[in-house]
Amino acid sequence: MKEDEAKELSDDMEVKSTTSKKVMCNTGALREIPLKAIPVTVEQLSLTKNFFPIIKSDAFGGLRALRKLSLDGNNITTIKPFAFRGLPRLRDLSIQHTPLATVASFAFAGLQNVSQIQLSHNKILRIEGYAFAGAVNIRQIHLADNPTVTIETNAFSSLSNVDRLILPSGIRVIEPDAFYGLETVGYLKLSFMDLASLEPYTFRGLTHVKLLSLQESDLGIIRAGAFEGLVQVELLNILNNKIDAIQELNITAANRIRVLRIQGNHLLETPESGSIVLEGIDTLHPNGN
Repeated sequence: MKEDEAKELSDDMEVKSTTSKKVMCNTGALREIPLKAIPVTVEQLSLTKNFFPIIKSDAFGGLRALRKLSLDGNNITTIKPFAFRGLPRLRDLSIQHTPLATVASFAFAGLQNVSQIQLSHNKILRIEGYAFAGAVNIRQIHLADNPTVTIETNAFSSLSNVDRLILPSGIRVIEPDAFYGLETVGYLKLSFMDLASLEPYTFRGLTHVKLLSLQESDLGIIRAGAFEGLVQVELLNILNNKIDAIQELNITAANRIRVLRIQGNHLLETPESGSIVLEGIDTLHPNGN
């Protein structure tokens, strides 16, 4: 790092540790990301508790050795499309404790090798379509402790091999095809939701899931086709929910669900004859409903 660039860092923020591979610039007064002042050899970069509100497109361009990035505690309200493009070695990304309200389309697009994204403890209200487009190797996404209301169509499109997708409680709208293109998921838990309904094609395109759990939620009305297009699930749990009505619950051999547990749900209306079809399931546990 050049001498004048090093001075810029020290003037603008508290630098607890700076080497060519590790830079910690925390509790400073940064109002934008000082890309030119960061050595291109950096592998761990922490810019926490500063004041920059926007992460621009290609905000970290050129930091090709970067493996771990922490942006916690900033005043981030906007993440522009392809903000983290050009970081082929990045494995761990953390953006927590910020006022970020929207995970915008393509915000995390192009993150080729990230294994973990921490987005907990923000103010995220909605996850837009294609927010993670092209980020094919993400293993874990943590979205807990956000006031998320809406998951839009194609929100998780193109993600594959996700071991854990941790969503917040309080979700009110899951748009049709919200999970379209989400493939090979280890664990997807949807709990403490407050839905008006499970719409047709809510789970279409969600494939190869070890565990999908809908629990402790108000599911509203289960519409016809809600589970259509959900394919190859090891274990599907529908547990301890309040269900206003079942227009249709049709799960057949085409869904390829090995184990289905429907237990402890409170139905406000008795389903009409023929509205529930459960076929082609290896093991079925329909208890206490």
